[in-house]
Amino acid sequence: MTFNWKYILMHLVFWVLYIILWGVRDMVYAPSFLDTIDGNLIGSAVYAVGVYLNLYALIPGLLLKRKRWLYVVSLASVVILMGVISSLVFTEYYKDVHLPTSEFFASIKGVVTTASDFLVVYGLSTCLYFINEWYHKERKIKELETQTLKAELDLLKGQMNPHFLFNALNSIHVLIRKDTVKAQETLERFSNLLSHQLYDTNKSKISLDQEIQNLNNFILLQKIRHEDHVEVDWKYLGDLEGKFISPMLFLNFVENAFKHSDSKDDEHVKIEILININKSSLEFSCVNTVGNNESNDKNIGLGIANVRRRLDLIYPNKHELVIEKKDGMFSVNLVLQLDED
Repeated sequence: MTFNWKYILMHLVFWVLYIILWGVRDMVYAPSFLDTIDGNLIGSAVYAVGVYLNLYALIPGLLLKRKRWLYVVSLASVVILMGVISSLVFTEYYKDVHLPTSEFFASIKGVVTTASDFLVVYGLSTCLYFINEWYHKERKIKELETQTLKAELDLLKGQMNPHFLFNALNSIHVLIRKDTVKAQETLERFSNLLSHQLYDTNKSKISLDQEIQNLNNFILLQKIRHEDHVEVDWKYLGDLEGKFISPMLFLNFVENAFKHSDSKDDEHVKIEILININKSSLEFSCVNTVGNNESNDKNIGLGIANVRRRLDLIYPNKHELVIEKKDGMFSVNLVLQLDED
C-alpha cells in the first residue's frame, strides 16, 4: 500500500492549526495556552470523525451526485450527533478537571456550543476540499489540453510520415497498371484516411462509425501493400449508432501490428483485429505474430505510451488496457466505456 505523505501532511497541518487557533480562543477561560491543548486534542479527535464522514462519504456519495436534500438532512444529523457526542465526552473529561466546565457541557448550551464548533471545522474543511478539487481539476484540464495537442502531433508524425505516404502511393501506382477500378477505390480510401487524420483529430469526440471507417481504410491500404505476406482477420460486431469516441485510439495498435510484419519479411504474419460493441462499452483486441527475439521499436513504444496517457486523461476509471507479448504473439486488449450522444 502506497501512502500519499504530502496529502497526510496537509491534513496534519490542518488539525494542528485547529488546535492552535482554538487554544488561543480558549485562553479566555484557561490559565495558559498549554492548559487548552488537552481539551482541543479530544475535540479534534471527535470532530475528525464527522469531518471525514462528510469528506469521504456525504460529499462524494450525496452532494456530488446531486442528492442535495438528502445531503442537507444527513449533514444536519451529523452536526447534531457530533454536538451530542462531543458534549458527552467533554462532560466526562472535565468531571475530574473542572466541575463547572463539566456541568456546562452537560447542558443544552454546551451541546449547542460543541455543535457550533463542529460547524466551523466542517465549513473550513469543506472549503479546503473544494478548493483542492478545483485546483486539481484545472491542472488536469490544462494537462489534458497539452497532452492532447502533443498526442495529435505525435500521431501525425507516426502515421503520416513520408515512408507511409510513399508506400501507399506506390501501391496505388502499381494498381493503376493492373486494375484501374480498384486503384480508384484505393485512392478514394487513401484520401478519406488523410482527411480523417488531418481534420478529425482536432475534435475531442467523433462518431464510432467514423473511427471504424478510418481504421478500415488504413487496414485495406496496408493489406494492399503487404499483399500475401500478411493475413488479416478484421471485423467489428455490434451497433455503432449514437456512440462516440476520442479519435485515433486504435490506429497506433493496428499500425504496431503491421510494423511487426515489416521486420519479418521472409515469414508469414497473421493479424487478428476485433471490435465488439456492447450497449455502453467497447472491447478492442489486436493480436499479431511476432518473433521472440525481435528487438523493440522505439517508435512503437512511444506510440503505445501516448495512447496510454490519452486513455488515462480522457477516460479515467473508464478503461482497462492489457498489452502482452507471449509465445510469439503480441496482443492488445482494451475495454472502454463509450460516450453516447
